Amino acid sequence: DDPAPTGGRAEARRDGRVTLRTAWALLRVDPHAYALAWLQWVAFHTFPIPLGLLLKAVLDRIGSDAGTTSVWVVLAALAGAELARWTLFGSAVWQFAGAWIGWHTVPRLNLLRSLVSAPGPVAGRLPGSSGEAVSRFRDDTESLAQVLDVGLDISGAVLSTVLAIAILASIDARTTFVIVLPVVAALGFARWLGPRIRAWRVASREAAAEVTSYLGDLFGSILAVKASGAEAAAASRFRDLNDRRRVAARRDQAGTALVESLGGVTGEVGVGLMLLLIAPALRRGELSLGDVGLFASYVTVLASLPRWVGRLGAYIRQGGVSVERLAALTVDGDPAGVVAPPVAMDLRHGPGPAPTLRARPAPPATLSVRGLTADHGPGTSGIIDVDLDVRPGQLVVLTGPVGSGKTSLLRATLGLLGRRSGTIAWGGEVIDDPGAFLVPPRVAYVPQVPRLFSEPLVDTILLGLPVEELDEALELAQLTDDVAAMPNGLATVVGPRGVRLSGGQVQRAATARALARRPALLVVDDLSSALDVATEVRLWDGLLGRGAGRTALVVTHRRQVLDRADVVVELRDGRRVR
Repeated sequence: DDPAPTGGRAEARRDGRVTLRTAWALLRVDPHAYALAWLQWVAFHTFPIPLGLLLKAVLDRIGSDAGTTSVWVVLAALAGAELARWTLFGSAVWQFAGAWIGWHTVPRLNLLRSLVSAPGPVAGRLPGSSGEAVSRFRDDTESLAQVLDVGLDISGAVLSTVLAIAILASIDARTTFVIVLPVVAALGFARWLGPRIRAWRVASREAAAEVTSYLGDLFGSILAVKASGAEAAAASRFRDLNDRRRVAARRDQAGTALVESLGGVTGEVGVGLMLLLIAPALRRGELSLGDVGLFASYVTVLASLPRWVGRLGAYIRQGGVSVERLAALTVDGDPAGVVAPPVAMDLRHGPGPAPTLRARPAPPATLSVRGLTADHGPGTSGIIDVDLDVRPGQLVVLTGPVGSGKTSLLRATLGLLGRRSGTIAWGGEVIDDPGAFLVPPRVAYVPQVPRLFSEPLVDTILLGLPVEELDEALELAQLTDDVAAMPNGLATVVGPRGVRLSGGQVQRAATARALARRPALLVVDDLSSALDVATEVRLWDGLLGRGAGRTALVVTHRRQVLDRADVVVELRDGRRVR
């Protein structure tokens, strides 16, 4: 099942263009940092050129009648130059570390910005599991950064190779030509290997994504596995996925290691050819001992070029895979969106400035929906030609049988479904992008299955808001007594997706998070799914009690909420029937 090269040379050229164009755009985000790193690494890689000349001077003086003092002077200069080279290396590594982190951070910030604040829903852009999303943010951004990294080295390698060839050719052109031949052969082999490296990287990334995705699903379903007695099956599946990943990773790593070993092989072949060619000339006195030392030192310089070229070729092809995977997370799938200069924003709060004062609600306004039609994709059910009005101070309840389109109506209204037609207006103004407009403080949404961050409870509720917003939100969400009963109170870490809380506590924590933003309109999708009747009655009493004046759009079947409703909207088969 060895993956064949996909697309051959044409695809490799396309990968090269896309990767280099994207890497160039990333470089231009902070060109000064890259320029400084480039100067230092080029200087480091070209240092062997003057060092070789100094070595030649030392060997020539040892074999001549030059004074001992002269030899020691040249040796001191050689030692000083080597010390300067490694001092430069330390400086280059220090400066490079900051640039390396920046090359990772810019794509990650842009992808987060696109997912949080770009128009339209994100469901079609996100991969099927959180593990796969993490793989893209972690591994694929690193593949792109590696292209810029090796670009620093190959610049110095090319310059030092050109200088070395020029100096060696001035001494013995024939020998220089022969020892360059393995370098050319290694470059050709690296080019031939390129499409295969790309295919192996695709297979490795896909296999790794399957493992991380399965782990994410497994951690979220431990109770289901235990209740079903499926421990052995889960472990077997995990072993099978890891076996596939092992095979794919071996190919990927073997290809990369093969490319990187070209330098060592080329150097050994070059040294052997050099010795065969210059030994007779040395015996005839046509070359000095210093010339032999210079050839020997520069052979290693020439041998480094195939290694860097091969590594760049591998990273470019691997980078092409990564750029495609990263671009899929953006709105239009354009790689330019991955490496655009990041816009200052607080990702915890979406577009606009992060709240630094007490949250203030937006002015009340009527939400109007006309002719709204939406679905989840071809062949899926949704809603058809629905009209809806939610006026300030009203409680509007959506009801209907399972699968009638209640959740779809909420999500389409809030801009969370991609396939949508009709108009949505706020305060009489038509909204082009409800997904970006109908957010706090205008609208806060509590989904049927809320997601909580694995943070202390106080942080997963506030998400950056000042703590002054917390007490009232906890009280209205009927969470105050629960917090008091927790050993660590508000500092209790809720775990991934709130697994350390009960289902009802998760829903009420999500409700508190929405209420802390003081929305003009509260949208709630079926709180009753995890709450007991008494708790839900107290919650709605607090939210909708006398004088509350709160506007709400709610999905529920509970009679006590239906009796309070100003408007009841009934859906069947995606259409409004009442």
